[in-house]
Amino acid sequence: MKIATAPCNWNNGDIPDFRPYTEAGQMMDEMVEAGYSATEWGPGMPDDPDVVRAEMSKRDLDMVGAFVRLGYRDREAWDEADEAALSVARRVKAAGGDILVAAELGDDRRDAEGGHVDESRGLTDEQWTNLAEGLSHLADLLEPMGMRVVLHNHVGTYVETAAETKRFLDETDPAKVGWCLDVGHLKYGGGDAMDFLPTYGDRVEHVHLKDVDPQVLQRAKDENWSFSKALYEIIFPELGQGLVDIPEIVRWLEKNGYDGWYVLEQDTTHKHPKDAARINREYIESIDLT
Repeated sequence: MKIATAPCNWNNGDIPDFRPYTEAGQMMDEMVEAGYSATEWGPGMPDDPDVVRAEMSKRDLDMVGAFVRLGYRDREAWDEADEAALSVARRVKAAGGDILVAAELGDDRRDAEGGHVDESRGLTDEQWTNLAEGLSHLADLLEPMGMRVVLHNHVGTYVETAAETKRFLDETDPAKVGWCLDVGHLKYGGGDAMDFLPTYGDRVEHVHLKDVDPQVLQRAKDENWSFSKALYEIIFPELGQGLVDIPEIVRWLEKNGYDGWYVLEQDTTHKHPKDAARINREYIESIDLT
């Protein structure tokens, strides 16, 4: 298994005031102390890829990829989406990574509906076509760079629910667009990875592993919390402490030839981020794959 961490475990871009940001050098040190040798790019890292690559090299850390939200659902926003995507992709490639983890852009209303979505107010057929064609267009831009785009199903966006995730998978070109399966976001959005893997497992090119606290999730639904509110309330606990059957998912992927990264994420925690990251790594490494 290829296991990586992510800066969101230390510095969360969705709610940047959750805790003071950890400086990049300290964050990388703590990644290594927590037992990791690879990471995605993320909040708190310098913009200069040469600096990032040099600092990672000092610590024997490898770069995997980076997350970016993109607005391809509206055709008139494609130029802006291209600019945002390529800016991140160039930095990641220069720092040694080759995966662009793209999420649909979302908006304030979708953030407010996180986990209790009114699907009747989702994307129009035209917007679904735009999104699918925009991602294929982006794949063509990235291919000469040796990079791959994978779409991340994500709470607070228009690819959140099980039905929306299925539609993304059905409408996009498998040869060009992969799937970043985020098992926690899928569960939070009302789906389950094991319902998808038998049919769509070959689309998985990148994995984000998160768990979901059932009590926090129920309160989020009952009280109509936003995604941001749920993050403050620690919707994603340490791995193995929630609703997601992570061992079953990992065993299925391993038995069916998955050879990509498992990025262990916990967007918010009341523990020290290094301690939570270590707990999550130890949990994944303890899974019996037989």
